[in-house]
Amino acid sequence: MKKTVYLLLFGLVVTSCSSLKNTTTQGKSPIRASIDLVNVLEDKVKVTIDPGVFVDEEVYFSIPKIIPGTYSEDNYGKYLEDFNALDYEGKPLEVTRKDENSWIISSGSKLDKIVYYVNDTYDTETEISDPIFSPAGTNILKDENYLLNLHGFIGYFSELKEVPYELKIEAPIDLKPSTSLRQIVSGAADPNTSVFFADRYFEVIDNPILFAKPNSTSFQINDIKVTLSVYSPNDVYKAVDLSEKMETMMRAQKTFLGEIDGTKQYTVILYLSTLEPTDAIGFGALEHHTSTVVVLPEQLPKESMEESMVDVVSHEFFHIVTPLNVHSREIQYFDFNQPKMSQHLWMYEGATEYFANLFQVQQGLIDESAFYDRMLNKISNSKGYDDEMSFTTMSKNVLISPYKKNYNNVYEKGALINMA
Repeated sequence: MKKTVYLLLFGLVVTSCSSLKNTTTQGKSPIRASIDLVNVLEDKVKVTIDPGVFVDEEVYFSIPKIIPGTYSEDNYGKYLEDFNALDYEGKPLEVTRKDENSWIISSGSKLDKIVYYVNDTYDTETEISDPIFSPAGTNILKDENYLLNLHGFIGYFSELKEVPYELKIEAPIDLKPSTSLRQIVSGAADPNTSVFFADRYFEVIDNPILFAKPNSTSFQINDIKVTLSVYSPNDVYKAVDLSEKMETMMRAQKTFLGEIDGTKQYTVILYLSTLEPTDAIGFGALEHHTSTVVVLPEQLPKESMEESMVDVVSHEFFHIVTPLNVHSREIQYFDFNQPKMSQHLWMYEGATEYFANLFQVQQGLIDESAFYDRMLNKISNSKGYDDEMSFTTMSKNVLISPYKKNYNNVYEKGALINMA
């Protein structure tokens, strides 16, 4: 994840990176989830989850409290409303809300499906003191765009995180999906419906989807197909206008990485904000194994937009090395609701930030003077944090004070540690 700060030309500052047990369904049929983006009600979308047949009487369902890469407790369950569990006759079952992100369903053997409505996060970013970082957030703008970071829409059953998911999304016919999530093609498919498949729950939340009017372009970097999809509300930017610098940067990055390959497909989703009170204000990007979500202000001039895209996307793409592939046990077995943070945050973000700058000078995208200027700025910026604080201790305790306020130092001193 990388957060950025912009000073716009008109003077506005905006701040922003198991085995199945008896409690599971019988067999390994996928959990079937659906999202209705057509019948949007008061800026909320309906989600239906059909888990199959349970054999236990108590069923636990959760929405993530935290997701990998954000290092903050965001409590996505607070955006859910009208949560209902229904039996096979459509009658409600008893549900107890365990906490902000979890529900206990009684008479689990009678459970047919769960139905609830989801609000988006962008609408309230300007109204709360600690909003969800926009690239990890969600947007619902009826008939215009839907930014689906799926951890904000799709939950999991406590013993079913390793079970496959089939995700059906009904959307307005003129809005098309951009994602790296595997799409199922059916000869008799409804043109309004897209169907996706994930091998397990983590794969669901690791693949964001943008539904918007088509504005995409693709290019090939050796054996990696890269797709750039752009949502530009006022049609200021076309994907093809930004692809040249992106392709040059990613080709140089692949040369720098050599034989390291994390994926055959990579999707860059660029969401451009209007800066209206109900739109995104947290600018930067969030990494995934095969994609990146970038949020920037649409008002940026092209040169600044291209420079920002190179900086943030190169940082996120380097995350395919760490922590997406090289990581600790805490990352491998990440707990979405009772997180145990890794002490290696200094490496995950610091190494990534350093190499995102180093490759640019080594591959001739910037000169040595510019590289050293960036490192000198990091030395200067790092002095604004607690220089005596252990980076491993800070990493392990990043969710709590006083460590939380020192998090951004991973991009400053963290990069310098890796440079040394």
